[in-house]
Amino acid sequence: MTARHLDVFILLAALSVFHSLAARHLERLRRCLTEGKAHNLLDVWTMAGALLLPTMLVVPLVMIAYGAEWPSRKSVNGGRPVRYLITIAIVTAAACAAAAARHHATGPLGIAAAVLSWTAVNSVLIAAVVWRFDDRGLLGELLGLRNQLADTLTKLTGVMLALLMGWHPITGLAVLPLVLVGHRLALRDSIRKTSAYDPSVRMWSEPGWRLRAAESIATAPGCVALVLIDPEQPHSEAVIAQCLLGVLRPSDPVGRYGTRQVAALVQVDMEAVGIIVTERVRARLDRAGIACVVGVSISVGEGLGELLIRAGSDLMARRESAGISARW
Repeated sequence: MTARHLDVFILLAALSVFHSLAARHLERLRRCLTEGKAHNLLDVWTMAGALLLPTMLVVPLVMIAYGAEWPSRKSVNGGRPVRYLITIAIVTAAACAAAAARHHATGPLGIAAAVLSWTAVNSVLIAAVVWRFDDRGLLGELLGLRNQLADTLTKLTGVMLALLMGWHPITGLAVLPLVLVGHRLALRDSIRKTSAYDPSVRMWSEPGWRLRAAESIATAPGCVALVLIDPEQPHSEAVIAQCLLGVLRPSDPVGRYGTRQVAALVQVDMEAVGIIVTERVRARLDRAGIACVVGVSISVGEGLGELLIRAGSDLMARRESAGISARW
């Protein structure tokens, strides 16, 4: 191990951590929409490490890269820690195999041997684990053409990073914007495949809205107001969305909720502003001739679940006082 190895290790570790932090909102949304079944881009950094570093530094690099991604991963089903640890163990074994292959050959042959060794070890271990736990439907998905293509492109990006850093370590910084762009494209693909966002009405599906709303609550400098709209006719969604465009900011998440409701979360400076926004929503819907009931919950520091319960209770109370059936 040389001083150059340490420099490369520090830079790769820093790039992997910065990437996970910069893409955390994109990754959380992508994983929630795909229920956690999303290919990650960490192999860019670990593949480059396997080509450039001795084995004793490859292992901690994998640990750092996956440790930095854990906050994004745990947003879906708690992250499934046991499964995540198994994934880390498999990637570590594959990276070490790639590093060993690279050290026994030079030039393009060594790079090809490293990539093939990684792919072989990774695929065999994944197949063994999935087969052991009798989840064979997942096996076809993991080893399918689409997933293998995404995996190959990620590794080739890692190879490009290694070649750049082999010329001069600092050139590795040029790859980071490409990886972030790739992450955004992967999110767009997930949104398209899961129909998570309807651009015609600018409205999220319920899973997408829940995540966007939770992030908005977490970053709110003051109060948040959760507005829950229950139209008498389910087909009013598009008209409701158009009405909200004139009242809410483009950054305020709007989405479908339940069987026919529309939910919106608004960051406001104080409770009084939340009340004003809600009244504007009611007035705008009334002018548009949309028969509906609007419930609201305004608070500081409460989670999305508590806000939804309070907004739902307010909605039911208003339905009852208006003589409308309280059944949804």
